[in-house]
Order: sequence, then C-alpha cells, then structure tokens
Amino acid sequence: MRLMCLRLTSILLLCGALAGRAAAQGQPFYSHDNHTEYDLLEPSTHAFAIVYFLTERRPGATVVLNQTRSGSAGSDISVFDPASGEPLKFEYLTGAELTADGTPGRFDPQEHYIRAHLTRPVKDGSEGRVKILKTYTDEKSYYAQGDDIVFARSLGIARNAIVLPKDYNLVSSNVAAQVLALPDGRLKLSFEHENGYAADVTIRARKRGAPVRSTLAVADRNFDFSKTLYDLDAPETHKVAVTHEYMESGMGARSRVAFLDHVTLTGTTVTDVDSGDGLKTTAERDATFATLATPITKPSQSARLRVTGTLTEPAYTVLDGQLAWEQVLRTPRSTILLPAGYEATTISVPATVSAQADGRVVIQVFDGRPDDGVAIQIRATKRR
Repeated sequence: MRLMCLRLTSILLLCGALAGRAAAQGQPFYSHDNHTEYDLLEPSTHAFAIVYFLTERRPGATVVLNQTRSGSAGSDISVFDPASGEPLKFEYLTGAELTADGTPGRFDPQEHYIRAHLTRPVKDGSEGRVKILKTYTDEKSYYAQGDDIVFARSLGIARNAIVLPKDYNLVSSNVAAQVLALPDGRLKLSFEHENGYAADVTIRARKRGAPVRSTLAVADRNFDFSKTLYDLDAPETHKVAVTHEYMESGMGARSRVAFLDHVTLTGTTVTDVDSGDGLKTTAERDATFATLATPITKPSQSARLRVTGTLTEPAYTVLDGQLAWEQVLRTPRSTILLPAGYEATTISVPATVSAQADGRVVIQVFDGRPDDGVAIQIRATKRR
C-alpha cells in the first residue's frame, strides 16, 4: 500500500521546470501543498467522503490526474476551481481509456482516474489548483471492531484531517493530531506528518455518550497553506532570497500581506499564483496590501499569493569560519536552502535534511505553532 501511495504522489507531483528562485530548490518546497480530509460516514457502509485539494505545476499542463486508490470504489465525484469556486469539467476514466485517447503518462489499464480540466494552461510561475470531492468505499480501511470503529489507512499526503461520525468519541490515535469539536457534533483530527514517506494512520472511536462540543475555539493549524523558502546566498553577502506563499480566503478585493509585517524585503513582488501575473501592492501605515486578480465574494473561493524579495541581514555571516544564520520562522512550513558547497553541522530545532540534484543541502522545518514562531539557528561548514 505504501508503494502505491508513493506512486500516486509521483503522478500528482510530476517534476518540471518551476518558476523563479523557487525553481532552484526543486520539489521539497512544494511537497506539503496538498491537503486531504476524510469524513467518515455511517460505519456499516465502510464509506468515507473525501475533500482533496491538489495542485499541478508542470508548464503547459491543462489537466490534473487523480488515481482512485487500489481496493477502493470511487463514487459521487465532483471537481471545483478553488479560485472561482465554480465547477470544473472532468472525466472518470480507466487507465486503458486514458492511454487510448493519448493522455500523456503511464497508467494501470484496470485502475480508474479522475481527469480534471484546468481553466487555463499552467505557465511558468503559476500553478493549477483543483478541489476534488469524492466518496470511497473500502472495508479494509474503515470498519467496525467490537464496539469501536477503526480508520486504518496509509496516507501519502502529508496534511490530513479525519472527521469522525456524529456522536463518536475518540478512543486512540497513533499520530499526533489536533482534536477539534465541530459545531455539528462531530470530532475532527487534523495533523501533518513531516516524513517523506506515507504515514500508517490508525484512528479508533466509540459512542460513549459524551457530547462532542467544546467551549474552546481552536484554529485548524494544518489547513494553513502558507510556507516560506529561504535561499541563502554566500554568507559574506549577508543576503537571502525569500519566497513566501499563502492562501487568502477572506472576503474582499484585497489581501493583507501579513508576512511583510515581520520581514523587511527589498525588490518585493507579489504574484497571483493561479495565473502567474503580478499584483499591485499598496502600503498603508505599517501594512502592505495586494489587490487580488479576482475579488473573493463567496466562501468557496480562495486566492494563492507568492511574495518574493531579498532579505539583507548583517547577522547572516561567517562566524569562526562557519556559516551562521538565525531567523524566527513564522509559517508552518519553512525551507532553508544552504549555499552551494556548504554542509550543515548544527540545526537548533528538529528538521528534515535532504540534498538537491546539484548537491545543495535542503533543510525543512515544520511548525504547528506559526503564531508564536520558532527561532532557528544554523551552522554550516564549507567543503574543501
């Protein structure tokens, strides 16, 4: 099952030429973009409704493909454009049918795929976003066991939420997750796993008669789509190229670029990621606002914005012969790209470390408390 998840992820996140400075770092900056919610239906049905947000970044792409999980039966499919909230055209086809009509890619002839049509071809600096609603029936993933119901599934997408049926209380969760009481009497578990492989998730719940309600309002941290890339130049320059992306869903024609409340950049640009077009910005008092390409007039809409610029920090320097970098990270996902030829020797907070094809070291920090921020210190040495 894990291999299948990785294969599905590769279909959705095919590598290609990416835009701007973010192109240099490759896939890690985009690895946690997608989000899945599983709403567990009446246990006897073994069915769960899925809400899936995913993206396509290959320049020239006009469709997004999503394979039905092997062993699951898909139904009740609909596809929407998150930018407009309007439905998108799609087909539900077998791999054999996709191959026959010339769709690029390698497909299992017997499996089924959703082929969603984007409103415009993806171009350099843009991406195609889709929201897929579907229902799976899978008795091996969702079943009753004594008095408990069990959701046990290998999840290749990093950010997920599982919503229990109404009036069910949580018995156990093998992943660290936020627990949120929804207004309709259901319990939601939301989590992000920072590993590069599928998470084997097991959730158990039972009707115990305790009302599912709470006097505490908690924000779903893992539904926050924001992230930041710090592309470090040579430490002698004291310069860092910054790329910050976030989702705007508030009603109106403008978006406050809150990231710039804490960071001073030069050469700042703000781009609408859906189209790749630049946006007009205005400064008012201590805030920066971007005029949206499409005003948000309904809850089903959202805009994705990219902020780029250069951060100059005297504190980013060479200290005792080592690269020394310090920063307060204020977004849930931060990617730090070391200069060419440098190897990390100290990272003050838990992080994942990988390498690009060109050998540059990639450090990723996942923080579920972006309001507070996390202070990070990095030391690196240069190869001889």
